Amino acid sequence: MRYRTGEELHQSGPPISVGVLIFAVVLGLLIGVSLFVLGWRGRQMWLTVWGGGLVLPSVAYLITASLGVI
Repeated sequence: MRYRTGEELHQSGPPISVGVLIFAVVLGLLIGVSLFVLGWRGRQMWLTVWGGGLVLPSVAYLITASLGVI
């Protein structure tokens, strides 16, 4: 998309709030645990890895958010 010289970009809305971000992380954690369990029980390594890969950053974010680092 092209803009005219001197034209400023306008944001389409307010930035995401902390509550919405925490909700998304918790939802990702629940989905990751579900995928991990389903992969483990179904002996599907790729699903277990995907679930674990979603759980680890979700837990890390929640820990850092609760400590006030973020």
